Amino acid sequence: PTDWDNRYTWTVRKAVSVQGLSTFEKRPVTVTFYPQKGRRPLFYLEDGKSRGRALRPRNLEHGTNNIQLGPIQIIEHPLALMLALNLDVDIGITGPSFPTFDECNGPFLDALNHHVRRTRRRVSHFTVKEPVALKFDAGYCILEPEVKGLWMDHQIDYPGFLGRQRVVVEITPDFFFFLARARTPSFRSVQETDEIIERSRAGTLPFPLGESNVLFADVNGLRNPRPVFEYNDHNYEFICHELIDVMAFLKIVESELHGRFCGRLTTLRFGHEQQIVAAREMVGERFLANPGIRWFD
Repeated sequence: PTDWDNRYTWTVRKAVSVQGLSTFEKRPVTVTFYPQKGRRPLFYLEDGKSRGRALRPRNLEHGTNNIQLGPIQIIEHPLALMLALNLDVDIGITGPSFPTFDECNGPFLDALNHHVRRTRRRVSHFTVKEPVALKFDAGYCILEPEVKGLWMDHQIDYPGFLGRQRVVVEITPDFFFFLARARTPSFRSVQETDEIIERSRAGTLPFPLGESNVLFADVNGLRNPRPVFEYNDHNYEFICHELIDVMAFLKIVESELHGRFCGRLTTLRFGHEQQIVAAREMVGERFLANPGIRWFD
């Protein structure tokens, strides 16, 4: 969307819904985007009882390989979409887990096409006052100040074929329309991968996962690569999806601070658990005092 003006926040014109199968329950589920009503995005079960939970670091849990807000699991994919598009929405869902689509955020983007509008509210931008590193047992997150834009420098490190890979990109709406379709990756032993693929083909897996919506990998390589992510004889879909997951971390921070982060984010082994810890650290009083953040507008 070349006319996407990042100086403003965007929202949906009216409710927009997408159907799929919930990942953990394997049941039909409807995800609906609504114009955001409050200061922060709200996620809630559309069960007639839920009052919803605001997107705040203190409300988050590390679920089964996902970020969980209250009873709702796998919120990281829509969070990345909201970050990339400056999209302020509330999200309702009829089941407790988001679907794992064949093209990840692709169905959301397709549904939102021609159904969003620019608001009158200009974006307030912030960055860190100085470079800061958050270290974990096996990885790290480094934030560096920048006046304009969001740059992400992400590395993965796996045994065998995948090895250590690195990608450095500027996150823009145009780029996200490509990035957003990278499938959820699964890295397991050769035997486990064989068994999962065999069971998915037989329809005996308890979860709606298979070769269409999961990128399977083991020490020998990618089992079901897609050519659209190939460049210079290398397939980037695995690391592209990890970028989606890392983007969710920044949206969590932005929701708490009511602004948009500008700067460079460098990460290695920065999983969902580390993302939640880092988000809580960044919005805490100690971090805001030193090193602190700087607002541009």
